[in-house]
Amino acid sequence: MIPVRIQPIFWVFAALIGWMSSGTLFGTVAWVGIIFFSVLFHEYGHALTAVCFKQRASIQLVALGGLTTFDGPKLKSWQRFLIVLNGPLFGFGLFVIATVLLQYSWTPVLMAIFRATQVANLFWTVVNLFPVLPLDGGQLLRIVLEAWFGVKGLKLALLVGAVISSICTLGFLLLQQYLAAALFALFAFQGFAQWRQNRTLQPSDQDETIKQQFLQAEAAFTDKKVGEAEKLFREVRAKTKQGMLFLGATQYLALIQSRAGALDEAYELLAREEKDLTEEGRVLLHELAASLHHWDVVAKLSHEVYQFAPTQAHALANARAFAYLHQAKPAGGWLQTALEFGEMGREQILAEPEFQALMHDSEFREFID
Repeated sequence: MIPVRIQPIFWVFAALIGWMSSGTLFGTVAWVGIIFFSVLFHEYGHALTAVCFKQRASIQLVALGGLTTFDGPKLKSWQRFLIVLNGPLFGFGLFVIATVLLQYSWTPVLMAIFRATQVANLFWTVVNLFPVLPLDGGQLLRIVLEAWFGVKGLKLALLVGAVISSICTLGFLLLQQYLAAALFALFAFQGFAQWRQNRTLQPSDQDETIKQQFLQAEAAFTDKKVGEAEKLFREVRAKTKQGMLFLGATQYLALIQSRAGALDEAYELLAREEKDLTEEGRVLLHELAASLHHWDVVAKLSHEVYQFAPTQAHALANARAFAYLHQAKPAGGWLQTALEFGEMGREQILAEPEFQALMHDSEFREFID
């Protein structure tokens, strides 16, 4: 038996779509039933195929559709392709059934329900096959490209999906289909974000042994077994050389070194990977650069670090960096931001040599007078 869970938000979105499609209470209820049956039928296409390949499958109905998850013996690419493909095929089958039923005479209510089922399933089958992640078409594209190109295929699938989502967003806006436009805008945003996150992905990132070692290192770090965690993270770095696991291990090692007081070593670890660091990694690099007075690096990272972590300490570090670089206006602006947090000795801060050198600069003084 395949377990099915329905999140309450599913009913909310189904009712919203039903009301927008019919404008009546009866129509809304009818549409909720159509959406429920159609989405569930679609997901059973995925789930039953997965079960045929000896997988344990489960179905969730979520806000904007359904989600089928499965686990079991490792699948080949063609098996994963069929599992994904059979969702849209089941949906198309429901369209065919509704089309056949419409060839007979029914009550006006049933005719309307069959016609709505026909239209909904044809529309969703076509849209769902767009090569856009996380739609089934995007999943199919990802499976094919990964089979051909490995991890490069995943990156390409994410990029292609994000670009096509952007085009679809504009198209639906022109057609005044605002709900669909908003949905594809979300897909575009997620696609570009995931592409950016995965741009450093390497074949070693898919090595299960190395992934397990990285997870063991994370668990040791969480359990405050710092020595064990450091040893494991160094081994991961040595085995990978580059990629997401390498980058993750590097950031953890830098954090461990910084907490141990080895600031120079921590800084060098991060500085070499600056362009690929996560937001947390760039924040740590910013803090290390400030501690070591690498003011050019602090200034370079100032805006993005403050956007991610808007603290007084970061604002003050930015002010010191620009003051050291004799850039009066940004130095004054960042200092004003830091002072707005309160609980900081204004006169003591202004007495620092970097700020004293700017005291006669009108651009700086307009922020502190």
